[in-house]
Amino acid sequence: MTKSPTSIATGSNWGVFVIILPIVAVLGQNLGADMTLVIGATLSASTFGSHACFYSDATVLTAQASGCTPFQHAFTQLPYAALAGCIAAAGYLVLGYM
Repeated sequence: MTKSPTSIATGSNWGVFVIILPIVAVLGQNLGADMTLVIGATLSASTFGSHACFYSDATVLTAQASGCTPFQHAFTQLPYAALAGCIAAAGYLVLGYM
C-alpha cells in the first residue's frame, strides 16, 4: 500500500490516480503483474489514505455534517481504516502469490 502516503500528502482520494496510476500501471505491466490486482490495490491504498488523513476532502465534509472537528472524525476513523488496510494488504499479498 505504497500509494497511501501520496493520498495523505495531497489530501485527495482521486488525486492519487492522476499521480500514481500511470506509474504503477506501466510498472505492473513490465513486471507481468495482474492489472486487476494493481488497479484494485491502488484503489484500496488511496481510499485508506483518504480515511486516515486529517484534512482530506471526505474527512472535512463528514466532520462538518456530523458536527465534530476533522481531527475528531479522523481519529475515530483511524482504527477502522487500519483494520481494513491490513486485511486488504493481506488479501492482495495472498492473491498476488497465487
